[in-house]
This record gives sequence, C-alpha cells and structure tokens, in this order.
Amino acid sequence: MPIKAGLLLFGAAFGTAATPAGAEIKVLTVGSSGNYQYRTVSAAVAVANADTSASNYYEIRVAPGTYSNDFPVVTRPMTIEADPRRASGPVLLKATVPLPNQKGIILTFASLTVDALTFSGAMIDNSLGGNGAGIRDQNTGGGATLTVRNSVFTDNQEGILTGDDAAETISVVNSKFENNGNPDPNHFQHALYVNHAGRLTVTDSLFCGQLIGHDIKSRALVTRIENNQIYDGQSHAAVGCRAGSTSFAIDIPEGGVAVISGNRILQGPATQNNKMVAYGEEGLPFGNNSLLVSNNVFINSAPNATGIYDPKCIPVQLTNNTFQGVAAPVNPFGCAVNK
Repeated sequence: MPIKAGLLLFGAAFGTAATPAGAEIKVLTVGSSGNYQYRTVSAAVAVANADTSASNYYEIRVAPGTYSNDFPVVTRPMTIEADPRRASGPVLLKATVPLPNQKGIILTFASLTVDALTFSGAMIDNSLGGNGAGIRDQNTGGGATLTVRNSVFTDNQEGILTGDDAAETISVVNSKFENNGNPDPNHFQHALYVNHAGRLTVTDSLFCGQLIGHDIKSRALVTRIENNQIYDGQSHAAVGCRAGSTSFAIDIPEGGVAVISGNRILQGPATQNNKMVAYGEEGLPFGNNSLLVSNNVFINSAPNATGIYDPKCIPVQLTNNTFQGVAAPVNPFGCAVNK
C-alpha cells in the first residue's frame, strides 16, 4: 500500500521542545490546583512576555485539566506544552464565550511551539469575520516559526489561521482537526489556513468534519503535505467526525512548490465541490511553481469527481497514486505527467 499503515496520532511520547541554541531555559508551570506556579496559561505567558532578556527561552508546562476562557497572548518566542511529567489526561483550552481578542484562543506575535494541547470552542461574531481560531498567528518578523505537535482542534470556527509573513516556517505534526467550521455559508472558514508564508509542512495528521471551507489551505511559497488522513464531505465514525460539507480537501490557490505525498484522501457525497485537490486556481504569483503528487490514495463516492484540479496546467508529476471512484484524476487531463 503506498500510504503509511497508520498515523502516530498521539501514540508516541511528547517531543522535546524546540529551543534556540545557547538559550537559558526558564520553566514555568501551570495547574488549576496543586503545587504549580500559576493557575492559568495566560498568567504564565504574561510573566514570560515581561522578561526583556533575549537570552532566556520560556517553556510553559501545563498540567492536565480544562482551562476555560484562558486566552494567552504571546509576544516573545516560547513553548506552551502539556507537562511531559503528567500524561494522565488532556490539556484543554476551552472557549465558552466569544474570543475577547477577536482572533484566537492563543494569539501569537512571536515564534511559538505548541505541544499536546487541545483547543475547543473558538468563535467570534460573524460581523467580525466569524473566524475565531484555536491558534491565530500574526507573526511578521523574519525567521519566525510556528510548530504545532500532538494537538487537537475541535469545534472551532477555524483550527489554525496565520497572517502574512513571507519568511515564516509553519509545521503541523501528528495533530487532529475535527468538526471545525462556521455553518454560515457567507463565512468560509478552514481547518488549517496558512496565508503567505515561506514554508508549510503538514505530516501525520487527521482532518475531518470540516464545514464548508477546506481542510488545508496554503498560500505558502513551499507546501508539503505528507502522510495525512483527510476527509472531504465524508464522515469518520472511528473518531466521531461528522461528514461535514468541505469544499476542497487541499487547496493551494496560488501555486508555488507543492508536494502532496503518502496521504489518504476520502471524498464523500456531502462535499460542496467535487474537486479533491486544487492548485493555482487563483493565479500563480510565485516565480517557481511545481506540483508533485506521489503515493497517495484518493477514494471518492461523490459524483463526477476530480482528483487534482490544475486550471493553470502546471505539469502535475504523478507517481504511484491510487484513484478509486475518481472520474478525472487530473483536470485538465493533459496537465498530468505520469512517471
């Protein structure tokens, strides 16, 4: 089978936080009760933000529990993670009110690593955009990074939403995006939406139950989507995902260098668009455009499905893919290059 037999999806131990070389690590602990320094993530983040020494790097370690309406704003590079010493349950950041910052449960203006957190309930009024996110990234600095590992985004209007930072590197690893979206068709939200960035990498992750918008949308210069499970208008009963009403499973609307490899992409009749993957449909502003599609399984049960929609006809390099129930693996047909 050309796809991995199974994703990790939280079967592995927590990873080691990415810390800058030579930095002095400062650890702050958060727990809703017991012997912890802070009761909220916001309080710990505020202390880290207040440190003016660039040589210090903060790791915020959060004990299992539910942290309701806890909305940290990150202004210096740091890691926020489930406490690796206590794996007895999830760390849930749950919004039960509209986001007061009108952006995200975590709002970051600096490089951030998130490990083993769950985000739920992010929403804002439709008059404000209807795009409340679990993580809202508004980095603008050169060399910025957003790394998300072992995390869950469920029942948010948007899972992760980033701004425009052409030099930023964004990585999503071993995470789940389940039952997100805005049911209002006038507010087209996505599970993962990366605006202009240097690089996006999505690996070993699950996307399902998205309403109306796309599972993955990327305007990055380089996009790599590898070894994921992506459900487009198709339920995933094993994890409790609804069918959703997704448009595209993967949308790369401005082209660039794209690699789509080792994924299992399922499209069902609840999809709002019979195209599973779209590339360059809004134009090709980048100087370098290529699309490599290899070792994927495309499974469709919707009528007249297209596997890869490539209206600008950038040659689609196809290698060892499986198409089941897909009427047109590539549209236009002549844009495919089989190897």
